[in-house]
Amino acid sequence: MTIAAGQHELFIAELASAIRSHSQLPAFPSGITLEQAYAMLPDVVSLVCDTRTRGLKAGLTNPALQELFGLEDALMGLLFDWGECSPGSRLPYREHSQLECELGIVLNANRQPVSIGPAIEFVHLNFLRPEDFTPANLVISSLGADRYLCGKPTPWREVDFEALRDVVIRLERDGKLLQEVSAYDSLNGPERAVEWCVGEASRRGLDIVGGTLLLTGTCGSALPASPGDYIADYGPLGAVTFCVEGIDD
Repeated sequence: MTIAAGQHELFIAELASAIRSHSQLPAFPSGITLEQAYAMLPDVVSLVCDTRTRGLKAGLTNPALQELFGLEDALMGLLFDWGECSPGSRLPYREHSQLECELGIVLNANRQPVSIGPAIEFVHLNFLRPEDFTPANLVISSLGADRYLCGKPTPWREVDFEALRDVVIRLERDGKLLQEVSAYDSLNGPERAVEWCVGEASRRGLDIVGGTLLLTGTCGSALPASPGDYIADYGPLGAVTFCVEGIDD
């Protein structure tokens, strides 16, 4: 990819504005590589965030999706400070928004996990053209990072990870079961997720400070964020509730 400096700055500004306003993303320059995408990501995020990033997020953690895109590994993005919501929040419905059951892990300044808990991430991606949907363009768009909420954290040292392998995450909307998935469905579980994400952040030059939140990727499938009252039950890790409001609510 070759893009003039002025065009580069204009594209970054347009992309950041679209992400912030939940608008359709602008047309992407062709031929952007993953290495170039990760180099551009901090410039985009600096225009999207109010103060700083809140943490890291893993994406495309499903091996079948990686094979489809010709990838050998997952992707990484950054979480926005303004996207953090409290459990029980009432969130506005947005077209093109999907929600994902994930695990939220907090890291200390030594890049070690200190707690783990239920997490729900809302992803918003609205590409202008089908050909823009590439791994590199996903990275520049921070993998569609939008809102997210985490349940009560459990100290890492208190978790029985062998027992956690048998935990089934149950997601319901208005009392109807949407999916049941394993807590180890993404990146082979939280222990492996921390190892991969910390290593990938180091390789990509992404900062980890004390209190960094890590979302470990989708357990199960991403689902349309349709209006309704939700509960995601993570067994011994607790449950988290939230509401997606309809247009007329």
